[in-house]
Amino acid sequence: MAEPKIRFKNHHSDWERTVVDDVFELRNGYTPSKNVNQYWENGVIPWFRMEDIRANGGILSDSIQHITPQAVKGGGLFVPYSIILATTATIGVHAMIIADSLANQRFTNFSIRKSLIDKYDSYFIYYAFYKIDEWSLKNTNSGGLLSVDIKGLLKQPFLTPSKTEQQQIASYFKSLDVLIQSTTKKIASLKQLKSASLISMFPQAGETKPRVRFKGFEGDWENINLSEVFIERHEISTITESLPQLSFTIAEGVIKPEDRKSNKRDFLIKDIDTKKYLVTYRDDIIYNPANVIYGAIHKNSLCNGVVSPIYKIFYTDQNADFMECIVRKPSFIQEMTIFMEGTVKKLKTLKPESFLKMSAYISPSLEEQKKIGDFFHSLNIQITLETQRLDKLKQIKSACLDKMFV
Repeated sequence: MAEPKIRFKNHHSDWERTVVDDVFELRNGYTPSKNVNQYWENGVIPWFRMEDIRANGGILSDSIQHITPQAVKGGGLFVPYSIILATTATIGVHAMIIADSLANQRFTNFSIRKSLIDKYDSYFIYYAFYKIDEWSLKNTNSGGLLSVDIKGLLKQPFLTPSKTEQQQIASYFKSLDVLIQSTTKKIASLKQLKSASLISMFPQAGETKPRVRFKGFEGDWENINLSEVFIERHEISTITESLPQLSFTIAEGVIKPEDRKSNKRDFLIKDIDTKKYLVTYRDDIIYNPANVIYGAIHKNSLCNGVVSPIYKIFYTDQNADFMECIVRKPSFIQEMTIFMEGTVKKLKTLKPESFLKMSAYISPSLEEQKKIGDFFHSLNIQITLETQRLDKLKQIKSACLDKMFV
């Protein structure tokens, strides 16, 4: 029976079975000669590349680069609400173009045959093409430039329900995409606020106090060596019930091993019960000596536990959230490069004694430190929650794309 695993109520009939070639007319994209200025100068016609999809998503109304009418070949422009599918190089990616336009030679254009235009909803077609993306990734021609097996693709089944059901499906996914886009924008806005606040709420080069402060705090901050506020922790332990094994990543800092998205290597450790680890307590500052300049320095915000001995761990009597802000500022991380040692750039490391020689301006008031630390801690929580929400929305979309199409 030709129907999806999940359907809206009141739809029970089988989906109509056709093949891709029955529904679409195909045209290839191309690149007008870069040597002919009149093809490009003062261009007004959108000319799409993979960069446009990366920058603006899967619904494209305008492009980064434009061409002139003189650059258009006899076949004319790709029609609005048609699909461009990457069929060479970076394959298995598609977009819907909603303007008269062209694309480069990486793309093949799929437009609904004129005799069938009233039978299909354009947005349903756009979401149905995620199945074609998957097929394209698995079916490429061997030899030469990687490309999709177009002849095979034209013979592939393309199943569709009634137009009413098409519109319902499309409307559902459009709503999901609106949520994904709004959440993505919110995360970007929060990150922008954090970045701006790190500049305004901490002294910049040549300054001794921040430009923006909480009420009630005045006066200069103190320039201190990190050795005055950090002490390296050397405590060793095996994995125990009270000290579970923890992982450390560049992006997230201290996490549970099962939450690690890649490089799960615990199965390689044969002596896991007797292996010695470094102990870390909540609020410690941890860094990876080899990757610290890429942001691998964080406060342990999770729990007490043990981590690999490759990491360096410090504790402080200052406010931990505040000190995390200090050591994670982009300008501070950039300064670390001066203190790293090693003859090969990729193998340079930051030794603990070098880290402790670094200096920073800190507020002499623990109360001010706490207010600043709490502010950024709250921002980080918001960013984490919105990122988790975004991941969940993407998971829902992916699952529904799999189960709501045939």
